[in-house]
Amino acid sequence: MNRTEILATVIDMARMGRGFTALDALDCIVAMVGEEDPTSTYHDANVERLLRLAACIWTLRHGLLLSHPPDSGPSEDLDTGC
Repeated sequence: MNRTEILATVIDMARMGRGFTALDALDCIVAMVGEEDPTSTYHDANVERLLRLAACIWTLRHGLLLSHPPDSGPSEDLDTGC
């Protein structure tokens, strides 16, 4: 799936009420972190991305809507870092 297909699917799922609640999403991320192989070369990078995703959910859930982190400039694009 490309980015456009993923975003369209996400929007459709949300409209149908098939998305996680914020707390369920955080629980899912916790489970995914636990499933990461600590011996993998990619472990630290994968866990960091999952934690950043969890931080985004936490921020949205608690209404801490900053346009960008305090110590960084505005983003040039919508790059997800994935």
